[in-house]
Amino acid sequence: MDGVTRSTKTDLTSWFLFEFSLLLDGPWEWIIVTGNRLLISLFQLVLLAGTLLVVMLLGFIPLQAETPILFLLFALITANFTLISIITSLSQFLLGREVESPNEIRAEMAETISYREDISKTISQSVMPVKPAIFFLFLFANVRDDLESLEQLSSQARTKRAQDELEDLIAGFQTHTDQVVEHLEHPASELKHALFTSVNADYENYAHQAWYLQMEHSDEFTDPVTEQLDQLTDKLEYIVVATRMFQTTFIKSEVAELSRFLLYIGLPVQLSSVIVMLLYTAPASVPLVSSATLTVLIPAVLIAGFVPFLLLSSYIVRLTIIAQRMADRFPFNSQHSDTVVRSNTGTDDP
Repeated sequence: MDGVTRSTKTDLTSWFLFEFSLLLDGPWEWIIVTGNRLLISLFQLVLLAGTLLVVMLLGFIPLQAETPILFLLFALITANFTLISIITSLSQFLLGREVESPNEIRAEMAETISYREDISKTISQSVMPVKPAIFFLFLFANVRDDLESLEQLSSQARTKRAQDELEDLIAGFQTHTDQVVEHLEHPASELKHALFTSVNADYENYAHQAWYLQMEHSDEFTDPVTEQLDQLTDKLEYIVVATRMFQTTFIKSEVAELSRFLLYIGLPVQLSSVIVMLLYTAPASVPLVSSATLTVLIPAVLIAGFVPFLLLSSYIVRLTIIAQRMADRFPFNSQHSDTVVRSNTGTDDP
């Protein structure tokens, strides 16, 4: 039992340190995308509670009149019922779309197996991992090895310009692959953290650079460099396919998770709000609770009433940003202003 407790504490510490490292890497990105949604909701809740406490201490909210309080409680109860109903309906809709005929399931499985076999042939690996996170790690680690090999071969370029552009491609892509591999190798990391990194990656630009080197400088590289570039281009496409595939799964799981949390949290919040409203049905001459208790109870219930909205906002912000960042289709990308645009004119300096 002590071993299980220590293991749980270790996992919790590892998770907290990982979240803290993500926060240090990019505070704003942590708030809108990479951070744990429950932590973000808790952060919002603390801000809301702190603001309300300050306003109350300043005397702006005396909590003496019953009518405004009842209106607020009624509004929160109605809004939360509507919110929970809409989100759970959306979740059921997404789950309903997962119901497929046997032929559709077999066709989808065949496409996925064919995709895995193509990767196996390209990287000469007979058996590929079946766990998504390990599969993603394996793919990026293999690409990182290819980039290291390509870096060693870059000196074989016959012109300085070709070598510089090849090294520029290697440096940019290597930084990204190192970051993804580092995330996936962390014990507290999940596949979604690699996806968050991938949706920010400019794969279209990397592919454009690789294609440009193959087309414009094909006669300026040795055969080993050309073959390595061909492999890198193929693996870029595999990475994009894997990212798209896992992003779709991630979005569905996020909506299902949001619905579950809204039910777990929303129903107790609704029950507490209804009970507090019913307290006001007692005769004025026989109050069920003292005014001092209501002064504490009412703000607590009002703050709790906002929890479903805070939880919804934290999830929806991330989902919309992920959807926006994955809106383009490889190899086209309209969201990056620094995409490489090459000219066919000009000469190479030997």
